[in-house]
Amino acid sequence: MDSVIAKAAVAFTGGKDSVLALHLVSHRFHTPYSSQPLLDPVVLVSFRPSNTSNDFKAHKHEWTCMQAASLGLPLVTKYITSSSSSSYEDSYRACIRELADEYGITKLVTGDIEDVGEGFMDRAVQTTGVELVRPLWKIPRPQILDMLQTLNIVYIVTLTRLDKLPAPVSERLLGHIITPEYLLEQFAWYDTNHVKMDLANTVDLAGEFGEMHSM
Repeated sequence: MDSVIAKAAVAFTGGKDSVLALHLVSHRFHTPYSSQPLLDPVVLVSFRPSNTSNDFKAHKHEWTCMQAASLGLPLVTKYITSSSSSSYEDSYRACIRELADEYGITKLVTGDIEDVGEGFMDRAVQTTGVELVRPLWKIPRPQILDMLQTLNIVYIVTLTRLDKLPAPVSERLLGHIITPEYLLEQFAWYDTNHVKMDLANTVDLAGEFGEMHSM
């Protein structure tokens, strides 16, 4: 392997966005959509709350571990804490520095599409010597769904938010393999049989604002 390829950690939940981001940046996967320059992902990292009662309901840790094993990459868990003297941002920053020390990474890859954290990750990498890489940033959602389908990245919906997605649609999505066609068919079904909400144009098709989560 070319020694000039930068080492990277990939923030990984096992959800579709982190899996797609890994495929787009890794020198192991040569896709029609690969970003340049390619990176060497040497570790997957799961940033998780230290309080297990607040653990991710959409991405069970054991599922994430199985995903990592199937990809043949090590997965490390970094627990995020806060206290009266340090913030969540400080905790992220310390964890990123640990990754740099332990694995020699200079890049941190995320599957972020929009700035839903109001610049949180940009601030978290500051002073760490690690650059944030976001290969999905601002990509139109139909294009993301097409990439997932073309690369045969199969995913199911594991959680929906009923304040963002009507219950009848949620029931049809949960546990179901999602394709662009199926997703839009369910939105069209709802608008035909219920008070029209124009879901195809009002719901983020990638669930970036919490409408739905996946693995």
